[in-house]
Amino acid sequence: MHWSQIKSGILYVGWQSEYRYSVKIQKSLIVVSFSFLLGSCASVTPEQPRESQEEQAAEVVVEVAPEPKKRPKPHEYPVAPFQRDALYELLVAEVAGYRGEYETALEKYMEMAEETRDAGVAARATRLANYLKRSDLALKAAQIWADVDPDSIDAHRHSADQLMRAGDLEGAVYHMEAVKNLGGLANFDVFAYRAANLDEASRESLLNAISKLLEKHPADEQLQFAKAVLLEQKGELEQALELADRLLADKQNKNVIILKVNALKDLHRSDDAVAFLKDIIEGTSGDSRRLRLIFARLLFETRQLDKAREQYEFVLKQAPNDGDVLLALAFIAMEQSNDTVAIGYLKQMIRWNRRVGEAHFYLGSIAEKNKDVPKAIREYRQVGRGYEFLPAQSRIANLMVTQGRISEMRNYLANMRADNPERANQLVMIEARLLSDRGMLKEGMDLLDRSMEHDPENIDLLYFRAMTGQKFGFMDVLERDLKQIIDLDPQNSDAMNALGYTLADQTDRHEEALQLIQRALAIKPDEAAFIDSMGWVLYRLKKFDEALVYLRRALELFTNDEVAAHLGEVLWAIGEKTEAREVWQKALELKPDSEILNRVIKEFTGQ
Repeated sequence: MHWSQIKSGILYVGWQSEYRYSVKIQKSLIVVSFSFLLGSCASVTPEQPRESQEEQAAEVVVEVAPEPKKRPKPHEYPVAPFQRDALYELLVAEVAGYRGEYETALEKYMEMAEETRDAGVAARATRLANYLKRSDLALKAAQIWADVDPDSIDAHRHSADQLMRAGDLEGAVYHMEAVKNLGGLANFDVFAYRAANLDEASRESLLNAISKLLEKHPADEQLQFAKAVLLEQKGELEQALELADRLLADKQNKNVIILKVNALKDLHRSDDAVAFLKDIIEGTSGDSRRLRLIFARLLFETRQLDKAREQYEFVLKQAPNDGDVLLALAFIAMEQSNDTVAIGYLKQMIRWNRRVGEAHFYLGSIAEKNKDVPKAIREYRQVGRGYEFLPAQSRIANLMVTQGRISEMRNYLANMRADNPERANQLVMIEARLLSDRGMLKEGMDLLDRSMEHDPENIDLLYFRAMTGQKFGFMDVLERDLKQIIDLDPQNSDAMNALGYTLADQTDRHEEALQLIQRALAIKPDEAAFIDSMGWVLYRLKKFDEALVYLRRALELFTNDEVAAHLGEVLWAIGEKTEAREVWQKALELKPDSEILNRVIKEFTGQ
């Protein structure tokens, strides 16, 4: 049967009884007559031979509009009729969906949802768009559905879900509240997790929306939890901890327990977090694998290695092929210099085919530590093409260079670039770094120049060449390449900061440096490295009070030896020598071999 035959048949039936047909079609739309759209389009009717499809399509036309005994009056119908053109388009959508032509069906449903503003049509468009992963159309259709049928829980739930996917969490809160008011289950906790990647302003808006909802529903545990997570993400840890304790007073919820542990850790109260989790695990009826693993990791982070090992071993008995646990136990063994035990766990990972690339990488590192270069290279070569690939190639090349096999190293990396063209740039950087670090700077720079002949606007290579130039005192190379990056990418704040800091630190072009750093901070206002650069250039401009504000904030955001060196130097310059010594000493305890700290301390104190 051709489309012309279907159309003529539709028009024939419509000519005899337009009202009859429109109501029947609307009912079929509402109950979702075809199996491909039952529920939320979770199942799809298998493809059938064309003749069979045509026969069934014809049967649909006949079945939908049976000859009635008596033609009812229009007012007897529970719904208003569709116009003839809309009716035809909806039938086209139905038949297209039945035949598996889902894109065509979706296009027609969307047109009719916008034109008719019918809840049933909008619902079908929403579900089909979801099935086809067309989030933009699913959002548009869901909002039409919720608008014309505000008492539909499903309509609001679909709208909330699509708005969350689109990043409009505030809009999603409105629909989730509607779900709650209509008696449905409102999952407010998802908002907190979705907020992790929001900027500060958006997160603050969402927090305000959740707080207003809490005023209406103060006993809602999910709202309380969502607010606690948002507070924790915002850095208001004491308030987050207070809410977590309030929730835990009624019942133990794993997510709330984890929230409290994270808040305690962020407050630098790791011992309290350990004690809290220990009590939870010992008092829990039935084992909680998830909490026990968090407890084990926390023990590892606090250097309680034997206790951490006990927890991991407990979990391993329940799941002997768990690659994460085997790797954690291997790390503990390596930390305790027990290579034999570590090798045993790593080989188990390979035997169970769990995180094999990492297992070979760490077997290579153990062999390298034990001066077994051939074995180390063998293991590194087996890491595969995953995350460990580049670190492994770097180690192989480094071992070859250490043995004086420069030509072999260069040939090896050239072959790796040929076999892995998608990683050629990173492999070029590995070779250039090794050459320059071994006193072969010209060869390294020549390699970078040749690589960039074919890709002169490659920002990664430009940045690497700039930093290589800076490392060896070629300011012209640094400035040329960083300026080219900024020209190519006017939003590249890293290049702005790198150039600004270098100009502030190594030249007297401080005003120019200030402008570059200000541009970088405008793009990333909370970046600790940029804040440190701003403090440093203000110091060089002799604006000491302003410099202190930036450097103190930078050190709060990022405990770093270079930032501490800068802050101490400014404090010393304004006569706060006692505090300067304290800042330096505290940083030195964390990194006793810091070159910049030791140089600055010796320069100012003579020690």
